[in-house]
Amino acid sequence: MAEKTYLHRRGVLTALLAMALPSPGSATAASGSVQPRYTVRIGVVAEPDSELVGAASDAALREGVRLETVRFASVAQANAAVTAGRIEANIAQDGPSLARAGSGLLPVAHTVTYPMGLYSRTLSDLRGLPPRSVVALPAESSAQGRALLLLQGYGLIRISSDAGLSPRTTDIVENRRKLRWRAVAEARLAAALDNAALVALPFATASAAGLAPARDALGMEDARVPFANVLAIRARDRDAPWLAPTVRGLHSEPVKTFILARFNDSVRRPW
Repeated sequence: MAEKTYLHRRGVLTALLAMALPSPGSATAASGSVQPRYTVRIGVVAEPDSELVGAASDAALREGVRLETVRFASVAQANAAVTAGRIEANIAQDGPSLARAGSGLLPVAHTVTYPMGLYSRTLSDLRGLPPRSVVALPAESSAQGRALLLLQGYGLIRISSDAGLSPRTTDIVENRRKLRWRAVAEARLAAALDNAALVALPFATASAAGLAPARDALGMEDARVPFANVLAIRARDRDAPWLAPTVRGLHSEPVKTFILARFNDSVRRPW
């Protein structure tokens, strides 16, 4: 049910993105000369998201919207704060995760994709993965499904078309190399590089281990996978006057420049 809800909301997101396209006559004055008409508090959990809002601030302020970040210890707290109206939005999770959370919040724009990657200490190319190799996967179900979809994207397995965005190993219908699966808790996943031929690491786990997808991964997710992070708001705010300028700020040229300069393609832009 959560997956169907997410697919429906992707259509809503597309329509709202169209509303956020630059309009003729938009303010072009320097941000320092514009008095903000609205303050938009954006909840973040990961530090890169805070930097992202900072990069968007000047462009949004030129249209009269001041962006502020509010840090939370968890995604659940960030969602609860939006629902309660303590903040206007958050950029704390990807679209499918938002749908599974059941918060009722609406995804209105993509921000960045934190790509999952495939890493190895023994291989230099995925084509060299030997038959019957052990592949370590995240034990958590949604991350494991994401890892399996990534493996399918590189032609290593084929998954049932009915599995959707959260497949399990039981949904694998073709495994020509007879790869063997090991589910590992996230806290120990990076350590699995010592004894597994291939390990699927979420972005945050890889970063904590000093790994960067663009530099170190043998394969990584594309920017436009369904797991891009989203700007989430209350449904009642979908027509709020601050929303389109906020999205334009998050999709501005300074943000493009920031993402490339700061992450060198290890974080990807889905818009």
